[in-house]
Amino acid sequence: MATVTLNQSAVVTLNGAGAGTARLGPVNGREHWILAAVAVKTNQAPGSIVSEAQCKVYAGPDASDTWFAGGTLSGSTGDTTSDVAGQILDCGEYVWAVWTGGDAGAQGRVNVTGTKTL
Repeated sequence: MATVTLNQSAVVTLNGAGAGTARLGPVNGREHWILAAVAVKTNQAPGSIVSEAQCKVYAGPDASDTWFAGGTLSGSTGDTTSDVAGQILDCGEYVWAVWTGGDAGAQGRVNVTGTKTL
């Protein structure tokens, strides 16, 4: 079993209400992710943000309260949580980033770091 650095991202375009969900996780049964941190932000320059998005992060099979891992009121300008540190994800489990209240059309990005075993 090989262990490599995990540094992967997913993006979503926020809808007309400024909401969107991005997810990423292991892609097959041999792959396991050991999380270190999750960072979220949008592609907006700080001076162009009209409505600062909130973003909640979940780590598990769905984005329900059972799997809540952290949240931020700085979902547009950017924030990082290490509350997920040490959590292991298997195939069928994901890191979910759920933005609300942001600017329509902005692109939300979630970045996950840690290690990946293959």
